[in-house]
Amino acid sequence: MRYMKFSKALLILNIIILIFLIPGYMIFENRFAKQNSPSISPSPSADISVTSTPPKVEAADEVNEILPEELDIVSECLPSNHNFKWEILKDSKKLENYIRDEVVSLKKSDEYNKIEGITTFRGNNYRDSASYGFVDVKEEKLEKVWSIGIGYIDSWTGVGWNGQPAIIKWDENLKKAMNIFSEKKNKKDLKEVIYATLDGKIYFLDLDDGTNTRNPINVGAPLKGSVSVDPRGYPLLYSGQGVDEAWGKKVPIGFRIYSLLDQKLLHFINGIDNDCFRYWGAFDSSPVVDEETDTLFECGENGILYSIKLNTDYKPLEGSISINPDITKYRYTSPVNSRLGTENSIAVYKNLAYFADNSGTLQCIDLKTLSPVWVRNINDDTDSTGVIEDLGDLEVYLYIANEVDLQGNNGYSYVRKINALTGELIWQKDYKCRYSVNNGGAMASPVIGKNDIENLVIFNIALSYKTSGGKLIAFDKTTGDEVWTIESDFYSWSSPVAVYTPEGKSYIIQCDSGGYMYLIEGISGKILDKIPLQANIEASPAIFEDMIVVGTRGQQIWGIRIK
Repeated sequence: MRYMKFSKALLILNIIILIFLIPGYMIFENRFAKQNSPSISPSPSADISVTSTPPKVEAADEVNEILPEELDIVSECLPSNHNFKWEILKDSKKLENYIRDEVVSLKKSDEYNKIEGITTFRGNNYRDSASYGFVDVKEEKLEKVWSIGIGYIDSWTGVGWNGQPAIIKWDENLKKAMNIFSEKKNKKDLKEVIYATLDGKIYFLDLDDGTNTRNPINVGAPLKGSVSVDPRGYPLLYSGQGVDEAWGKKVPIGFRIYSLLDQKLLHFINGIDNDCFRYWGAFDSSPVVDEETDTLFECGENGILYSIKLNTDYKPLEGSISINPDITKYRYTSPVNSRLGTENSIAVYKNLAYFADNSGTLQCIDLKTLSPVWVRNINDDTDSTGVIEDLGDLEVYLYIANEVDLQGNNGYSYVRKINALTGELIWQKDYKCRYSVNNGGAMASPVIGKNDIENLVIFNIALSYKTSGGKLIAFDKTTGDEVWTIESDFYSWSSPVAVYTPEGKSYIIQCDSGGYMYLIEGISGKILDKIPLQANIEASPAIFEDMIVVGTRGQQIWGIRIK
């Protein structure tokens, strides 16, 4: 009897203990599992196996990163199915099982910049906007406000592809600490245009009138890409170089980081890297910067993705800034062909980075492990920067199109919408294009529509087979059907830019090889105005409120107002 009573009491006690302990144990177990959840373990020069399991939305949202093993990668995009080879290097030594100590997870595109303006090619880490602010449109006209003359080096004249300026409205205290001319330093609400050009200089101009805000930086070699300003509001400038000859002589080629306090060179990455598989050192692409980890990500045409821990020491009160870069490299061999190298700009969603290369290989890279999540053959050299659309709840898409280069004349530019997390092809449209001296197909980045054109994505196709000119095409985002098309006698490598009124009405700015700039109604594709800028416009415009800035191959930089 006593034994039975004791047993019952013990049983009740055990039940009470379990009631309190099990939830605690489960919480601990879940946290332990998340902290130690398996990730891709890189094995250099080996295939990668990614398990196909449903997305774990809660885990991804909680740590604000996407883990590759949580993604249902489509079979055709698994790196192992492409026999994809890659490795990670530091100080020229291969790293086994690399995992970053810090969590890299970039914020949404509208949170990327901590300063007012356009800081990088297509504006942010999603590469979805080259305009800042709203425009009050009354006349639906374009007006030339100013132009300045610039120079050339050899046959490289004016501003070339992709040639987008940065436009920054500086914090007043920071502006005073910079080597800006005194009359400009004292100007209220100064907006500074920073433009790298083919005459080997980086210009600093007043957006209002095009006059110099400070002396240019003379790099001494043609600059084809777009500059980037640090999005955190730090006085740092990033600039890639596109050509390794000046006045008939070879010059160093690579990627440069400058202080914007005094314009001094802080660091130079030699594009002829000892670790590269392709000995071509150009940097036409623009980097992105992760604020939380002080890390810059940049792709080179040498076939390397650079992860650069800047170790920035910025002391605003003392007016000083320094960096001590610590570089890790992602290197790969293409399963398509040996023509490595990236000319488009890396786009980043959280910890997933996207870029395509000269071989026609599109990659999604986990920045935490510097390893491929998925890869896709997109048929040809792809210089056009892909654009990310983030609809929330892990519904993320990548829009991208290739040029016609490796295919030769009468090849196809394939316009694609891809599930950015799994690599799945949502839709594809094919456009036959010409190729001769100039590349046909997509050299420009698309517009991801918002507000009254939120259902549209707008691509620019050069050297269309039927017209030999160009096509500006608005596609329905859901179906890929053409909504409107503008055909032109002139092709265009320049990326279209969308601007919006405060009420949400959209306008598209488009430039072409005939030297024209167009103002187009976004919802209908109706051309509202057209003005001549006197020379081929390969470069892409940037827009700050109602002011457009773009350079031409005719050795001019223009400031144009939308009226």
